[in-house]
Amino acid sequence: MKKVEERPRQKSDQKKWILIGLFVALGALFVFRFPLFCNNLSRNIQSSIIQLPALVPLEGGLKPNEKLTKAERVQEGVLVGPETIEFDKDGFFYTGLVNGQVVKVDSKNTSNIQLIAQMGSLGYQYCKSVREIPIKNCGRPLGLRLDKTGQNLYIADAYYGIFKINLQTKKLTSIVKADDVRFGNKPMKLVNDLDLDGDLIYFIDSSFLRHVDSAIEEHIEANPRGRLFSYNQKTNEMNLLLDGLYFPNGLQLSPQKDFLLINENSMAKIIKFYLVGEKKGKVELFAFIPGFGDTIRLTQNKTLLVPFASVRPSILDYLAEWPNLRNIMFKILNFKYLFKILPKYGLLAEYGMDGVAIRSWHDPKGVKIECTTAGAIYDNKLYLGSFYNSFLGIVNLN
Repeated sequence: MKKVEERPRQKSDQKKWILIGLFVALGALFVFRFPLFCNNLSRNIQSSIIQLPALVPLEGGLKPNEKLTKAERVQEGVLVGPETIEFDKDGFFYTGLVNGQVVKVDSKNTSNIQLIAQMGSLGYQYCKSVREIPIKNCGRPLGLRLDKTGQNLYIADAYYGIFKINLQTKKLTSIVKADDVRFGNKPMKLVNDLDLDGDLIYFIDSSFLRHVDSAIEEHIEANPRGRLFSYNQKTNEMNLLLDGLYFPNGLQLSPQKDFLLINENSMAKIIKFYLVGEKKGKVELFAFIPGFGDTIRLTQNKTLLVPFASVRPSILDYLAEWPNLRNIMFKILNFKYLFKILPKYGLLAEYGMDGVAIRSWHDPKGVKIECTTAGAIYDNKLYLGSFYNSFLGIVNLN
């Protein structure tokens, strides 16, 4: 596999003092028993040294604004963790929630919510109370795609694999199981996203080691455990197309279906994987991006919406060359609490197919919107999904 050329990693003369300050702050907090701390010394963390690309400046199409501060939060406390947004032709959209539900929502009346499927094995009555951390037996639907007919919804369940549900009969069918014997000793542990081309399904597994409830660990460890697969529904043929990816969690076919775009989250970039022609099987850089992106999707104008779970610089930037320190931090820090107190920034950007940012929506302090993992434009409104937030965001583009 041809490696993507990287830009030089950004250097900082202040890094040493930042680390010293970090240790002093952590020591002081530990003395006062701040809730930031926990005791997970037995946790198995294996971080690696990485070289992140240089920071992408927020200029041009990425110039900061406050457009996301005008967002409306809808169905707060009801739509918890709406990771992906998939619209049908009638103005309804589908999303997957932290409790394993796949639901259908009326964009004209978002209180009109229909249960389409409950993933996992425990059933709706048990799983409906799940609020924050996914439970394996309830499933966790992430990537969603409607087929051309609009009658079948394909689901990437983080724990269980690829599914298809007939929207008329509500019959749920397993297409590719996460523990399919063809994966050998590396079953899929974090099935993340998918795209369709007729009978072909392209899908990504973010890690063959960690489940979605350990996604933060997988991101911070920054090990190349991600893979890209294809599966032919007619022939039952499955192929490994690409491996060695750093937390891939967004997948999109090009308008001509001649290449795939993959958001390589932990490396803050989007890569291009060619499917046909002289470059078939080769990888090229599509764009370095200003943060850690998530589910990428085409718009009707054949542009690309890129949501950002977080922007750079981040913990990973400061500690890229300090894997042992990252290991220790995970053993003694409550990262769930840490991310609550760190500075927040909401961002979603629109890119052309040349990899250049066209426009963007920001919430510089994360007041209304933070951690976006999905974006969709419908009826001149921008819909914002999030793996972590307990609501759906809507921005009127007028």
